[in-house]
Amino acid sequence: MRLGVLGIVLAAAALPPGAHAAASGETIALEGISGVVPPCATCHGTHGEGGGEGLYPRLAGMPAAYLRRQLTMFRDGTRASPLMSPMAKGLTDADVAAVAGYYSGQAAPFPPLPSADAAQLERGQTLVTVGAWERGVPPCRDCHGPSLQGVAPAMPTLAGQWSQYLTAQLEGYRAATRSGDPLGLMGRVARGLSESDVRDVALYISSLRPGVVPQPPRPATAEAYTPRPQTADGFVPPPDSAIPDTPFGDLVRLGQNIFQDTPRYAPGFAGNALSCRNCHLDRGRAAASAPMWAAYVHYPEYRKKDNLVNTLQFRIQGCFRFSQNGKPPVADDTALTALVSYFYWLAAGLPVGIKPKVASYPPLADPSLPTSRERGAKVYAANCVLCHGEDGQGSAAGGQQVFPPLWGPQSFNWGAGMHQLDKSAPFIKHNMPLGAGGVLTDQEAWDVAAYMNSQPRPQDPRFEKDVETTRKLFHAGHEHDFYGKEVDGRILGAPDAE
Repeated sequence: MRLGVLGIVLAAAALPPGAHAAASGETIALEGISGVVPPCATCHGTHGEGGGEGLYPRLAGMPAAYLRRQLTMFRDGTRASPLMSPMAKGLTDADVAAVAGYYSGQAAPFPPLPSADAAQLERGQTLVTVGAWERGVPPCRDCHGPSLQGVAPAMPTLAGQWSQYLTAQLEGYRAATRSGDPLGLMGRVARGLSESDVRDVALYISSLRPGVVPQPPRPATAEAYTPRPQTADGFVPPPDSAIPDTPFGDLVRLGQNIFQDTPRYAPGFAGNALSCRNCHLDRGRAAASAPMWAAYVHYPEYRKKDNLVNTLQFRIQGCFRFSQNGKPPVADDTALTALVSYFYWLAAGLPVGIKPKVASYPPLADPSLPTSRERGAKVYAANCVLCHGEDGQGSAAGGQQVFPPLWGPQSFNWGAGMHQLDKSAPFIKHNMPLGAGGVLTDQEAWDVAAYMNSQPRPQDPRFEKDVETTRKLFHAGHEHDFYGKEVDGRILGAPDAE
């Protein structure tokens, strides 16, 4: 088979990429284009099932935009491949679009289930659904969609892919031999995986089938866990496996579910497409994104924003009102009790009343230059468009928001803390792009925060009379706040600018 493929590659390399008659995607896939490119089905199968003992990937059902992107990168050399690059050189833009559309619409048989023991599959399942944030490895589903069905244009479908192909690609990312990695994200992730991690993740993903939404594995019985006194520096929350099999444990799990997918698990209170996890990473555990274990132990606290002493419940209600542009649950509502229970459980071992340093996003020094929306737009185009889109509306897959909207009607409103640059810039600096926090300079983080927060978004729910009055009451004392300011000929926060 490999000799046959070599012959095809040599023939394709010798063909000039000149103009040729338009062909349908099915024709290119099954018959090729005479004198230009051989049939794609030779390696990828009639319906995109892949094969060659896992050497050739499954293409069926991939997002068409992803396939177009990969073929274009093969053609222009951005992604190098001794097999694909010579073939792609003969394809026009119309050819690329046609064959991508054909394979995207196919439903092909899946590879045989991989041979793996239960422990391997469970380890792979954990990395897919929970990740290993301490090693810079977010869960696969945070980028590839809830059922790993892919998110156009850059995130491929993974579920049911050949395990051999997945292993080879992850090893290529680890060794920096696979090119075309957007923002270097997969390279960073793969370097956080061991060889056994790569094997187990590939085996588990290959075992998935359409419509299956992988969930974190739940042990048959809760792990015996005794909290020990800890300080906030280097604090480690208890593992999920230690959630007790009790009514309290059920409430903790509900709180975690609400945290991870707020619109689904608290639909009566969420007013946009955001979830708590979008601003507090790793299920509210990550020290660089205001973790919930730190929040639990330092409330009640006076906050100038409200001119009140805030309880934890009141603070969560504010998140629903502002960050999620929704309706606050009453103090004894099950959703609120579940979230407080989850935060309490996360904080096991921390002393109450001592505010941890990581209770807020890590501080960022004032910018050395005045913030610039123009520079921020360039930073956004280079680092953020891949996930959040040119229009800032994020990306959804399988009916679930994967990458959150950063402005517009489905984002946080003008009362949320994230609209202030001194809140959003530190978060961006230390956490974005996802899995690659720290790659932006301080100035770039400030500038892109200015670009993001000078866009229209939902009204401040504290709105009184008009935007000028509202600014004076709630925004005038904050220098890093665009509310009520004129940007591109519109007053941000005015009813016609939402």
